[in-house]
Amino acid sequence: MARKIFERYLKEDEERRLFAEVRKQAGSNTQHQLLALRDHAWMRLMRNTGIRVGTLAGLNVADARQALASHYLQIRPEIAKGGRGGKVFCNKSAIGALRGLLAVRRKMGAPDMPDQPLLVSRKHGRMSVRSLQQRMRQWVKQAGLDVSASPHWLRHTLAKRVMKNSTAEDPRGVVQATLLHVSIDSTAVYTLPDREDIEQALDEIAG
Repeated sequence: MARKIFERYLKEDEERRLFAEVRKQAGSNTQHQLLALRDHAWMRLMRNTGIRVGTLAGLNVADARQALASHYLQIRPEIAKGGRGGKVFCNKSAIGALRGLLAVRRKMGAPDMPDQPLLVSRKHGRMSVRSLQQRMRQWVKQAGLDVSASPHWLRHTLAKRVMKNSTAEDPRGVVQATLLHVSIDSTAVYTLPDREDIEQALDEIAG
């Protein structure tokens, strides 16, 4: 049986191109610019916390405010996979993303109440997982990326960056804790060879 490779993540150049495209469209005037600003913020939040898209869709204003105060995003059991809640550290970029989401929903005229959704649609309703997936596909296509990336790829992208770049003694343990994996075995997928590993290795032996 052929050994698998890990492909469901964004390479560094792909990530830069994607975020640059969304940021280029973001502003504070037209509805299109506001939606791009919102999308840029939630994509940054996923990329820097590793939360699942279902969790993202379930976040409320109160969750964001609590995270800004404590620097930890509390994942309520009702919006966590398998009902297993937990908390995830918010780095500088994640904090900026949360502030951005709160700001953009105010600009969109959404009610500023604790139990209201953090991510809102044009009509101020809660964004669904399907809507988030559609927005991601749109931006990936607009950025000219040759991958079929979903929001979940941002979670994988965070894990790959930690595994490759972290100076922690146990990067795999960091990934397990960040992604709220019950078992370290669930994190094993991030040790598989990836697209960059294979491309670099073959470039090195080019004849």
